[in-house]
This record gives sequence, C-alpha cells and structure tokens, in this order.
Amino acid sequence: LASLESPILETVEKVEKLSSEFDAAKDRCSTLTRYQEALGMVPDEYESLDDVGALLGLQVNLWRSSRDFGELTSKWKKAPLANVDSTELEKVVQQYTKTAYRCSKGLSSNPCVKRLKDQVDAFSPVLPVVNDLRNESLKARHWDQIHEVIGFEIHGDEELTLGGLIEKNVTQFEEEITGIASTAQQESVLEGMMAKVTKMWEPCELDVKPYKDVKDLYILGDTSEVVANLDDSLVTVNTVLSSRYVAGIRDMVEGWRHTLNVMQETLDEWMNVQRNWMYLEAIFSSPDIVKQLPKAAKSFKTVDISWKTVMKATAEEPNALKAATFTGRKAMFEAHNAALDEIQKSLEDYLETKRSKFPRFYFLSDDELLQILAQAKDPHAVQPHLRKCFDNLVKLTFGAEEGSIDILSMTSSENEVVSLGKNLKARGNVEGWMTLLEQRMKSELTLCMKEGLIDYDTKERCKWVDDHPGQVVATVAQMTWARGTEKVLRSDDSIHGMPDWLQWQIDELNKLVLRIRSNLTSLQRKVIVALTTTDVHARDILDEMVQSQCENIDDFLWQQQLRYYWEKNGADDNCIIRHADSLVQYGYEYMGATSRLVITPMTDRCWLTLTASYGLKLGAAPAGPAGTGKTESSKDLAKAMAICCVVFNCSDQIDYKMMGKLFRGLAQGGYWICLDEFNRIDIEVLSVVAQQMVVLKEGRISGKEQINFMGIDIKL
Repeated sequence: LASLESPILETVEKVEKLSSEFDAAKDRCSTLTRYQEALGMVPDEYESLDDVGALLGLQVNLWRSSRDFGELTSKWKKAPLANVDSTELEKVVQQYTKTAYRCSKGLSSNPCVKRLKDQVDAFSPVLPVVNDLRNESLKARHWDQIHEVIGFEIHGDEELTLGGLIEKNVTQFEEEITGIASTAQQESVLEGMMAKVTKMWEPCELDVKPYKDVKDLYILGDTSEVVANLDDSLVTVNTVLSSRYVAGIRDMVEGWRHTLNVMQETLDEWMNVQRNWMYLEAIFSSPDIVKQLPKAAKSFKTVDISWKTVMKATAEEPNALKAATFTGRKAMFEAHNAALDEIQKSLEDYLETKRSKFPRFYFLSDDELLQILAQAKDPHAVQPHLRKCFDNLVKLTFGAEEGSIDILSMTSSENEVVSLGKNLKARGNVEGWMTLLEQRMKSELTLCMKEGLIDYDTKERCKWVDDHPGQVVATVAQMTWARGTEKVLRSDDSIHGMPDWLQWQIDELNKLVLRIRSNLTSLQRKVIVALTTTDVHARDILDEMVQSQCENIDDFLWQQQLRYYWEKNGADDNCIIRHADSLVQYGYEYMGATSRLVITPMTDRCWLTLTASYGLKLGAAPAGPAGTGKTESSKDLAKAMAICCVVFNCSDQIDYKMMGKLFRGLAQGGYWICLDEFNRIDIEVLSVVAQQMVVLKEGRISGKEQINFMGIDIKL
C-alpha cells in the first residue's frame, strides 16, 4: 500500500477488501462485547481498533482518489474545450486537493500520497486559465487579443481539447489571459450599465398637450421626467467613461454622450423657444401690435409656422430621444431663439418709445403695457392700470354713448369725482391721449384751486369744505392759514394780534369737530377729517408762536413751517410752497380725498430735511428703526405737495436694469420715489445704482434738460 509500483486498480480492490474485512471484524468485536456484558464479564478492550480503522480509511480514500482522479483527468483531457464545465472542474479539483491534504496528514510517509498531491497540483494551474477561457463576457476583440498572446487560435476550434491546451503549455500565459478576461468581465458590467440607458429611452416620450383648444396647435407639457432621465443617463455615461476598462466600448459610450448632450441642448433651446413663443404669440395676435411692428410681426410669423409644424410632428412621434435628436432641430431652435430675441428687442425698443412719450408707463410691467397697447382702440383698457400710473386716479368716466371717446371726469379711490372739462378725447395713440389726460388733470386742479381760493372768502369755512374737492380744501386751507398768519405778522401789533388769530383758528377747528359728529357722507367725513388733522397742527404752530412771541415773518419759527402761497406770474396763477430756504412748485397730482398723517415735531424735522435736500437738488435718506414712519412721512410730504410719489420695495432680486428703467420714468416725469429697504440690494448692483443716481444728480445740478442715461437720451 505504500509502493509506487503497486497497480492502482488492484490496490483499490485490495484496500476495499481489507476495509470490508475490517468492518466485519469490527462488527464481531461489538457482538462479543455485548455477550460479555450479558454474562456479567468485563468486556475486552480493543485499543488499536480505532487507529487501524482511521488508517485503513485514509488508505481507501488515497487509492480510490488516485484511481478516480486519474480517470477524470484522462476524460477531461480528451474532452473538447468548448464542452468543459469550468465551474464543475474547479469544484472537483478542490475536492481532491482537500483529500490529498488529509491523506498527507495521516500517511505522511506514504509516497503514493505525494503522487496524488502532485497530480492534483499539476492540474490546478489549468483551472484559472480554463475558467477565463470559458468566460461568457469574452467578445471577438478579446479572443483576438488572447490568440495574439498564446500564438494559436482557440475560439472556434471545435477539436481543441483540454489536454491539447495543457500540452501547448497555455498556463504560462495565465497572467495575460486573466487580465484579458477581467477586462472583458468589467466591460460586460459597463455594457450592462449602458444597456439600462438604452432601455430607459425606448419608452420615454415627451408630454405634448393641446394649446388654447386650437386644432393641431401643441406645446410641451411637463418635461421634468425627461430631464431627470437625461441627468441620470449623463451621470451613468460619465461614470462609464471614467472607468479604466472603457477602452473597448469607448466609441459606443462617446456616441451616447454626444447624443445625450445634443438632446439636453436641444431641449433647453426648445423650452426657451416655447417660453418666448407663448409670450409673443399673445402679443402678436393683436392687429394693433402687428400694425405697429410689421418687421417683427413678419419675423414672428416665420417662427410661428415652423413651431407649429415641429410640434405637430412631435405630437405624432413623441419619442423623446428621436424628437430631441432629430437632424437639424437643435440648429433650427437656436435660429428661432435668435430671431425671437431680436423680436423681443424690437418690442422693448417699441415699449421704450411709448414710455418715453408718457413716462408713467415706466411704472407698468411690460405685460401690463402690452395689454393696453394691444387694445389701443379701446380706451377702457387703461382703466385697470390707472392706479399704477397715477397716485389716486383710479377710474375715468367716459361719455354715456356706447364706444364714446369723450373723457368727462376722474374718480379717486374714495369715489370722489372731479370734472376734466370739455373736449378731452381718448383719440389716437394711447400715450398721446394719456399725456393730454395728465395735462388736463393738472390744469383742472389748478382751476379748482383758484375757484376754491376765491370762494373761501365768501362762505363760512365749515360750509365751504362741502363745495370743493378734498385736495382743494386741504391745499386752500393751508394757503389761507399762511396768508392769515403773515397778515398778523406784518401788522403793527403782531404780538397782540396773534392770540386773536389763534382763537379764530381754534373756533374753526371746534366747528369742524362738531361737523364730524354730525351725519356726513363717507366722502365728506374723509375730507373734514383730513382738514382737521392739518388744522390741529396749524393750531399747535400758532400756539407755539404766541408762546415765543413771534413778531415778524423772518422769524425762524415761522420760516421753518411748510407755507403755501398763491402767486401770480404774469397771466398764470400758481401754488408754490416755501419751507425755510427751499421753494417747491405744487405738483397738481390728483390725490383725491386722501387721509393725512398726524403731524408731530418729528414729522416737521423730517420734512424740513427732505425739502432742504430737494432744494439742493439732492436725495434724502431718513434713518431710524423699522416701523417708525420713515416711508409714510416721506410719502405724506409728497401728498401735501401733490407730487406723484412711487414707493418701491427693494430686495436682493433687483438688478440694475430694473432700477434704470424706474429712474428713466421718474426723471422724465419729474416724480418722487421712496426706495424702501435700499440696503437689501446686492452690493454689486448697488454700486451701479449709485452711479445711475450720480448721473441724475449731476444732471439736475447742472440744470440740463436732456441727459444720456444708460446709453439713452432722456428728458430731465
């Protein structure tokens, strides 16, 4: 059993016979032991039985394995390589390796063990080679590489056996073959990832939906799913391209990346065209706009026809990949976007022309202004936007006849109606008759002011307030108060005359208080309450002048008050306002029966600062904690002077173009603006805005009537 010369088959029969005899002897021992126990005898001990059994078992395993492994190797070597199951082969070899190892532990001196171990070890190097050659991931390009390494062809040779492979000593190329097989395996993983990308796009379609219920008119709906798939696919493709195993499939992956990039760029251009087309389509559906912008309208029509054709084709074939990578579609959308940008620019230039003719249009958004211009033949189209153009003119009353263009009166938010005289017609371009409306508003208020001032001396004050618009009442009351006070100050005995003037003021104030308690209409109450607010302040000023014994008009206590005068300048009468050294022209902006803030000493100081800076042609920046009335005090001063004041809430979303547009409107119209939360503007934008304000300030100080502002010549 320990001789290499022993025939394997005969020896196997011999050890199997010995094993059978040993098993029988072992059974006999067990039987005798039971008999001895039954007779009450001490059982014999068979000390060497287990050792002999273990040794015999190893011998049986050794010789059976030698026989079986020899038969298997002979069978494997004759088997065609294409039929070899590399997994089963590896499993069997591992099993015999373990058997050889166990035998070497128990039969270390037996040379037959070494022979078995050598046979198994000799076959082991073949396993990884066979395993690699049987790898299903190997493609033709990989086989070409293998053939080049080993010097002969394997793939496609049906007669090549495992034995032939061993004889040709292929195991010496194990490292190269393993490298090629590993690369093939990794490429297979990458191809699997790319297969998922391909599969993802097969069912993916664009959401195409009807637009405005018009036949064969479509737009893209929600593209979020397509964009998400696009992002995922690009991430996958870039991951594959970053792998060091991509070389074999690089061309295919690069092709996909190019396709996806084209798709992404096309979709971006597509959505941009759609956004601009939808915006402009509503605009150019108006015949008035088409008439005003014939060149832009013609360009838009070309884009419109192309857009409808593309969307109809997309509705018929909505596959996202096909639609977004259709030959020439990206270039077409880029051309359309360029054309639409030019149309937008033409539109902006057109709107700028309209705004420059009527600066209050700067306070409307592009969409709001276009709504008006698109309905230029309908004067009523401006009604919803009047509140943004004027301070408190919210409605115009037209003639009773249907389609009348005669403008009869203006109405405030308090429902106060003021006539606009005769022969004011909403005829021609909107900006033209809106400019006439602004002029008529001011001229009619000037006339009303003059009538109110003349009428003031003919009636009792508490009754006079019912006969005139609220703005006239408030302003004329200020004029007569200043006139009366200066009359006293110019008198010979101003110190004794001032208490009498104060008492008269108190008596008139008490009469107003009594009227407030009576049965009044809503409008009357608002007018009298606003007058009472200013009268209380006037009373306080007179009381302070009495206490200080103010005796002439040059006294600073009087000079620091907001004083209204009606002055004649040739044939023209006009209201002017003096405040210390400053002189401000009354603005005649229609304010309606607006309410007024209670005027405190802090308000007086704030106003004095504002009018002084205005007189110096500078801006003013009231400072203080939030909610203390900086904005409201500034706006109330504008109300007192009948100057249109725009309150603009700044934020970090503001850009210099938006501010420039606003400043152009203010500069050309001579309006005020209150920039709230000015410090919230981004520092980069703030620096440009500051420069814009410097240009306006220098223009005012120089007394220029025209300046170049942001590349545009504007009236100042």
